[in-house]
Amino acid sequence: MTTIVLLKSADKQSAVREVLGSVVGAGETIHFVRVPTVRCLGSLIQETKPMINYDVDYTISCLPDGYDVSELVGFATESDANRICIEITERTLTGKARIDDLTQSILLHETISGDFVVGDHVIILEELEYDA
Repeated sequence: MTTIVLLKSADKQSAVREVLGSVVGAGETIHFVRVPTVRCLGSLIQETKPMINYDVDYTISCLPDGYDVSELVGFATESDANRICIEITERTLTGKARIDDLTQSILLHETISGDFVVGDHVIILEELEYDA
């Protein structure tokens, strides 16, 4: 299985740990994708040690400046991703996950569909299906 983890900040170890600890399994492939405003994920990934503790293969990449959500969906299609995990960066006063514009655009994109799950630190779109 292949998972894309979209990170909007470099200080959210909890989101990465949730994905590695309860979403993906051993032997899976993870593509950590950062938005352009996040300079580097190397230290975040290194602190969670996915290769050692979780037995997964991973890549780190960045969306280009001025990206469109179609580029992320295109990447998911090309890599045949089974799920997209999106870091929750904000919550309402009552503790509910706040859906930002990027997350909404992914969830509502016309060529991708799947089951919607809200975790403690990530929103997961799983069982992905792609329309041509």
